[in-house]
Amino acid sequence: MQYQSLSDTHIICAPLPLNKKQTKTAFEIQTGEFPISWYGTLDVLEEIPHAIQSVCLAINLEDVVSKHRFRMQLRSARCSFPHLKTIVAPKTGQLHHHDLLVEEGISVILTQSHSMTSSPRRPTPMGWPCRNIQWGLWEVSLDTPKQQVRLGGFLSAMTRKRQRSGALRVWDTASQTGTYDHKKFLRATRRVRNLISKQSAMAISLDQLPEFISSSGSRVVPTSILKAA
Repeated sequence: MQYQSLSDTHIICAPLPLNKKQTKTAFEIQTGEFPISWYGTLDVLEEIPHAIQSVCLAINLEDVVSKHRFRMQLRSARCSFPHLKTIVAPKTGQLHHHDLLVEEGISVILTQSHSMTSSPRRPTPMGWPCRNIQWGLWEVSLDTPKQQVRLGGFLSAMTRKRQRSGALRVWDTASQTGTYDHKKFLRATRRVRNLISKQSAMAISLDQLPEFISSSGSRVVPTSILKAA
């Protein structure tokens, strides 16, 4: 079955600023209007001056060389952040050990993968940049400028024209080098804030996605094929 929610859903992801001044400025922008999914390696996360709404652990490729090392990395992160549910996969290589992730309380993987093949037991709305890898574990694809370029100008234009309400848009505000980009962060938050003010969109954090999809049955209606942003 294909679904269409009543409004578009947005998720804003941002790497944690390494500069203390940028950190203060970015956190001042973040209000109770909507959540920001901040991500960084464990050493960066532990330098956060105060609690934030949604934290995602960035995994380095060397952290997943062995299952034991991966487990220790996740447990160290969970000691500092007991409510950690989301990780950011390495840009290169594949992230395995899915059973381990579920065991350690991880429910969402943020990745640059483009595979949309989902478990038939947990279907997602057509066109949404996410998939259910296995029970209890979801994979969400970043929406970056490079990905949009790969689609080609004509296809991108057609996609935008055919976009329907109910799409899921994942914003990555990192720079090309993967660091915090204040201008991109401002553009994304301003855009989403404007859409929310018009009551044409809503925003959630990455760790809210599984529950959002599971409970969407009461808020969605069948529709034709849905195209993502």
